Parts: sequence; C-alpha cells; structure tokens
Amino acid sequence: MILVMVLGLIFFNCRSEPAEVKTETASVNAGEKGTKGTKAENAKTQFVESGNLKYAYRVVGKKSEVPVVMLQRFRGTMDDWDPAFINELGKERTVLVFNNAGVASSTGDVPTTIKGMADHAAKFVRALGYEKVDVAGWSMGGFVAQVMAIEYPYLVRKLVLIGTGPGGGPDTPAPTEGVFEVATHPSYAEEDHQYLFFTMNEEDVSSVQASLDRISKSHGGNLETPTTPTVMQRQAQAIDAFWKGQGDYYVKLRFLKHETLILNGDRDKFFNVAGQWVLYREIPNARLAIYPMAGHGAHHEYPEHSGNTINNFLDL
Repeated sequence: MILVMVLGLIFFNCRSEPAEVKTETASVNAGEKGTKGTKAENAKTQFVESGNLKYAYRVVGKKSEVPVVMLQRFRGTMDDWDPAFINELGKERTVLVFNNAGVASSTGDVPTTIKGMADHAAKFVRALGYEKVDVAGWSMGGFVAQVMAIEYPYLVRKLVLIGTGPGGGPDTPAPTEGVFEVATHPSYAEEDHQYLFFTMNEEDVSSVQASLDRISKSHGGNLETPTTPTVMQRQAQAIDAFWKGQGDYYVKLRFLKHETLILNGDRDKFFNVAGQWVLYREIPNARLAIYPMAGHGAHHEYPEHSGNTINNFLDL
C-alpha cells in the first residue's frame, strides 16, 4: 500500500499577457500533436526548429488541448524518463518529452543559467504552435519550470514540481553532503542510480532494477547519446547560480498564481522535506504530495501512482 500525504491550498487564476517569440515552422501539425495509444517506448523522435536551433522531442499519449511538457533533470535526456511514468500521464493527455538546447540530439549550446533554459523551453513550446501548456519539471527541470512560469506566465496553465526545490533564499536547505560527488560521476552504475534517485533500503533494489530495465529497453535500446562532460559542466554552473540566488527567483515564488503540485519522496538527498515545505509555503497556489520512504525519483519508484496523482491534479 502506498501512503501519500497531500496538502492543499485555495487556487487562484494565473495572469495571461502574451509576448512575441520568433519561431520557425514546426515539423508537426495540429492533427499529429497527440495520437491515442502512442507509448513512450516507441514514440518516434521528431525535430522542431526555432531560429537556428533544432529541438528533439517525442509525443506520447492521447490528443489533448493542453499538453504537459516534461523538463528533465541534471544530465538527463528525454530517454531518462521512466516509460511507465510517461505512459501513465499519457493515458489522459498529450505528453511532450524533449531535449533542451545543447542536450543530446538537440542543437545549440546548453545555457549556463536556468533562465536561459526556461527561455529555450518557451521557444520550443511556441515553435510547436501551443499557446498554453502544463509544465512538469524534475530536479533541475523543476528549477526551469519555476522560472518558465514566472517569466512566461501566459504560456503555463498548471505547474508540477517533482523532486526539486527553491532558488537561493534564507530558508533554502542544503543538499546531503557528498551527493553531488556521486551525481558528477562520469557514468552512473546501478548503485549510483539507487543512491541518487531511490533510497538505500534493501527492498528498493528491485524497484531500481525494474525502472532501469524499462528505460534501457525503450526504443529497442537505441537511446539518446548520454550528456557530455561539457553539458554537465554548463548545467552545473546554471544550478550553482540558481542556488546562489541569481534572478531572485526565491523571492518571486510568492508572485506565482499558477496552480502548483509539488511531489517528492521524503528521503530525497538533493531536496529534503524542509525544502518542499519552503516551496509549499512560498507558492500561494500549491499542493504538496510526499511519498514516504522514497527518494529523489519517487515518480520512477511509483510510476503509476505518481502519474495518476499528477493526472488528477491537472484535471481539476
């Protein structure tokens, strides 16, 4: 049995002020934006152009008016989402997974600021022709999601923050000592995945292996190229600056009007429960779901349950 603690606050309407974003013609039309039955493990890779950049992406799930855009973690590509989690989301809506600028098969350079990453995510959305999307970000992607909602409020309908925390502020807790040493290993062994994304409990070993098996077997094992050391360094620079308060995004959380779901495990080594409470306290329109005895990748440990929790929130 999965016991999830969920807290709720009253929702408010978000602002909607359009702004011009210059894009090139997208490579998909409205009829192709969501196809019922498309699974994460066999969705084809497509590209959309914006300016002189090409963003690689895949479309999963059934057609919906408002898709959910997935923003990935540190060092992750669109293949590092657990297919079981993405497919659960796709039962109710269009799910867009993509590589941000400079990551794997997308072109360009990885920005060295979270703001720069959010700018690219907005360009990607506009290049596909969407006027409003839901945004879900995991870890570093959660930073990007916060900034995207703050800087492009008209573009974001609802916000989902998975395994993430606030920018630098007076109450921003520090991560577990040594976690970034493991996070910056040249490649991740199975024990690294367990340490970083799950818990070190013996019973979690099967969950780790099951999730890794689903990921590795996706697309017949023909996965995106892992991120390079240069990508890792540039992303680390962006994370460090965000945590040091660049852009004052901690302070700006209180101005978010978007309905927000914060979802995490209570054993997250990057963002502990205290950090989740800070997000919950600072974002006026937030709900908080905590998975007991789960780590940084609670949505991979409980893909169906967490996916259903997110779908229920987005359908409210």
